[in-house]
Amino acid sequence: MKKTSVLFFAAVFAIMPATAQQTPEIFQYRSTPVGVSVLPELQQNGHVHTLIGATPGILKKYAPDGIIPSAVNAFLIYRYGQLTLIDAGFGRKLFERLQSLGFTADDVSVVLLTHLHGDHIGGLLRDGKAAFPNATVYLSKQEYDYWTNDEAMNKLPEDRRGNFENARKTLAAYEEKVFTFEPAEINAEAQREVIPGIYGIAAFGHTPGHTMYKIALGTEEFLVWADLTHATAIQLPHPEVAVTYDLHPEQAVATRKEVLAYAAKNALPVAGSHIAFPSAGWVFENKQGGYVFQPALTPEAVKKTVNEQLQKYAGTRLQDIYKNFFQDYFGPGHIIPDAAAAKKYLQEELDACTETAGVAVEPAGSEGNFYRVNLSVVKEKKIPFNLFLDAFIESANDVIAPPPAVWTAQWNHIIRIIDNLQLDIPDYEADKERLNNLLAEGKYVVHHSDTYEEQHKPHYRIISKSVFEKKLRKRL
Repeated sequence: MKKTSVLFFAAVFAIMPATAQQTPEIFQYRSTPVGVSVLPELQQNGHVHTLIGATPGILKKYAPDGIIPSAVNAFLIYRYGQLTLIDAGFGRKLFERLQSLGFTADDVSVVLLTHLHGDHIGGLLRDGKAAFPNATVYLSKQEYDYWTNDEAMNKLPEDRRGNFENARKTLAAYEEKVFTFEPAEINAEAQREVIPGIYGIAAFGHTPGHTMYKIALGTEEFLVWADLTHATAIQLPHPEVAVTYDLHPEQAVATRKEVLAYAAKNALPVAGSHIAFPSAGWVFENKQGGYVFQPALTPEAVKKTVNEQLQKYAGTRLQDIYKNFFQDYFGPGHIIPDAAAAKKYLQEELDACTETAGVAVEPAGSEGNFYRVNLSVVKEKKIPFNLFLDAFIESANDVIAPPPAVWTAQWNHIIRIIDNLQLDIPDYEADKERLNNLLAEGKYVVHHSDTYEEQHKPHYRIISKSVFEKKLRKRL
């Protein structure tokens, strides 16, 4: 077995098959010539008994049923024709996922390993042989040294040495094609390029050599953080919570805090091996403490939302589509200076509007965190004015809105998906440029387009789903 520190790999280019496409179960961020596909193997539930340091209060708030959404994922990176696999899961669905994208195991030229646990290397073997015969395998020197160290293995009882034996058997199958490298710290000025465009970043603690990979995607970067989190729903608001799978829990906690701070500061898109589908998104700081994970929208969700809006509202322009998605993230908080102003504004609009067209209630965006509630429900006295106003004001505080940088990144992701739909929307490119310029200035609030206003006469308020169901639903 060859064990050598390397910085670069001479790429062996595979040709992107014509059959490569997006499938509903595979989340893709960007597309050729550079992109990341999340290859899900399992969507599962973890259990709180694996957590270290989670208080009863934390569990009651974030996992009241004792269940934590989780997954097992691998990642396929395609850069200008070259296929790179980050981890290989258990191998149960890996090859099926590759085939659905138009690839075979023979097309993979590089495998980057985050660490040597079985749910990350299981797919590297088929019938005891190398499953990726044309691939060169890379992992951190620290990880290699730990799992090939007899002293470390012999500290364990014989019946608990399975991970060591599995790791050694897997590495042996690739023999001279295994290379090691020294990953850099995430805040290091000099980054460690493992292969062109992909950087190895130390994230030690879960295992002695646990490694993340940062992928250059044109003008932005994408971080595969592997097992930085196992219980994302708890470990983002409370990064201090570790898991029993961590070989060094205290170090894992320190690493997680450092990486979350870096990802939040840089609005960096991230993906995790155990984050539930779509498994990719952004993190940002919660003013009350900890962090929030904002999932990236799937192409299917964006397409469905946009098509439904165009079918319902013929006067829709791109800024109206933007506004729809925006409202589902920010709710009404950005338009309420105070309760008195909100009341005055609502009363004036009710007095002025003689027509309240459209449905009474419809979800905003694709996730439906907020509803658009037509003012007709107040005009027709189905809901009392003060109750409606209270629901509106309460909704302003019923969401943790992402910072402008994260919203801008999400919108850039959404617009790439919309671009691929090739829709015939008037003034599309001009509106797209105007929205981009607005976001570049740090502004993000827009009104409906003149065409939309004229044709559909929108008169509604944004009410959060939870407040609507609690206070208003029974009256409609």
